[in-house]
Amino acid sequence: MAVLPIRTVGDPVLRTPAVPVTTFDAALARLVEDMIETMYAAPGVGLAAPQVGVGLRIFVYDVGYSPGDPAVPRHPRVVVNPVLTLDEEIPAGEETSADEGTGDSGAADTGGAGDVGGAGGLGGAEDVEDAERARERGVAEGCLSVPGLYFPTPRAWRATVRGVDVSGEPVEYTGQGLAARCFQHECDHLDGILYLNRLTGAARVAAVRALREALPARGDGQSAGSVSAQAGQGASAFGRS
Repeated sequence: MAVLPIRTVGDPVLRTPAVPVTTFDAALARLVEDMIETMYAAPGVGLAAPQVGVGLRIFVYDVGYSPGDPAVPRHPRVVVNPVLTLDEEIPAGEETSADEGTGDSGAADTGGAGDVGGAGGLGGAEDVEDAERARERGVAEGCLSVPGLYFPTPRAWRATVRGVDVSGEPVEYTGQGLAARCFQHECDHLDGILYLNRLTGAARVAAVRALREALPARGDGQSAGSVSAQAGQGASAFGRS
């Protein structure tokens, strides 16, 4: 297994919808193993194939483990060609406590780093404390592809994903709180959507400002302004949350 480089905001692969997997072979199995290794190394609670530069509809996740405690069992799961179904929105005023419920693994959901930041997909190990503070302010999300930033992001409280595993066998997972948030976050990646595109109001303004400050210049010739503008695109995608 190998730890793969994670693509970050501004990379075109993150804005490109992924295509369905049609070949289930050793190469696919190896990719999934590498994605799981990369997710844990980040550390994250989820990772989608486009985040490692692969435009296929695959994501891996594990919302029950603890990056700082190797005694906590790890139960990585993979969903290939996922179909997402959303349940009811979490009631207003209950966001913070609700994200501390249990996910489909049966393990308590945690607010650790991952491809959801303070609430699932999220930042690196050094950002765990920041993610916890963000959770205290509301249901914040972060992303391994947008390191160090966390913003309140509207999501459905409960979600189900149906797809297949690396062998093409059907799988189905239902989760609430962090698990549901993770499913939605990762499926967004497969549609070329970053969680930044889900932000509204003051959170969106703050995100654009933070990106401009964090990305003064990019080596590929894109300015911070062009990268932060991408955070403001995709407003039509908000309808799925």
